Amino acid sequence: MPKKISDVAMSKVPVLADRISLFQSKLAIAHYAQGSITDYCHAIYKAVVHIGKLPEEFTQRDVDGYFQSMLTRKPIPAEAQFKHFVYGLKCYLYTMGYPTLAGLSLPKIRRERKLPRILSLQQVMHLLGVCDLYSKTLLSVVYDCGLRAFEACNLKWNDINFDRLQVHIKQGKGKKDRVVPICPETLTVLKAYRKQYPSMNYVFKKFGRDLPVDHAFIRARLKEGLAKAELDVTLTTHSLRHSYATHLLEAGEDIQTVQQRLGHKSVSTTMIYLHLAKVEKRQCVYLISHNLKVLKG
Repeated sequence: MPKKISDVAMSKVPVLADRISLFQSKLAIAHYAQGSITDYCHAIYKAVVHIGKLPEEFTQRDVDGYFQSMLTRKPIPAEAQFKHFVYGLKCYLYTMGYPTLAGLSLPKIRRERKLPRILSLQQVMHLLGVCDLYSKTLLSVVYDCGLRAFEACNLKWNDINFDRLQVHIKQGKGKKDRVVPICPETLTVLKAYRKQYPSMNYVFKKFGRDLPVDHAFIRARLKEGLAKAELDVTLTTHSLRHSYATHLLEAGEDIQTVQQRLGHKSVSTTMIYLHLAKVEKRQCVYLISHNLKVLKG
């Protein structure tokens, strides 16, 4: 089994283990989201493997060389990888009390803006149909509520209101709460699931422990289901969220409602799904004109 990037980094610079442990502790105390902590540390690990020094020892030349190595890869890494490194290193240096490099900034990256990949409604139904009860429940809730992976991980039974057909998503992206509807069919699956996998706290917990599952577990379950359904196994958990948003628009839902259900800060982010949704010509014209009014207002 290949070593984790964290193990490789710490074997190359052993003292990094204590530094990262303290860094993670400080961020947790400062109430940083776990996803941000994980992304920052992962980016730092990769840089340490390449540069071979502690982050506080990085010079501008080291950073420029690391960026150059990333920009010459084929394909060029996702833009988020550059952001995680810059923001992660800045956060590390500031949090640990070291001076920040004056020239530490994001390089200009011209990248294609690709549309999200989605499943059709029929493909989603087929996917859920081939899954066992656990995976069917997990993926049904992710799709039916338009959840991000970490939101599904943190979902608790007392967040689900079976009488009002609602789910309270607590501390989503940006530490914001939202309430989303859930269909009766998904609640029926949830009730059957709870009988087989009883829990007093987290809905989706690690087997034998009252701890939530992680992103990797959800990805593995999804990939397994996609393989059984003979669908594209490279699709991600977020693909279900993209599919949910697109299907809402195709069902005639307005863009602001979709925005609220997804928990987007700006409606402009949600408008990307207008490029994916198959809607009638007249309906499309209405949606676009309505959305332009929203943006101007």
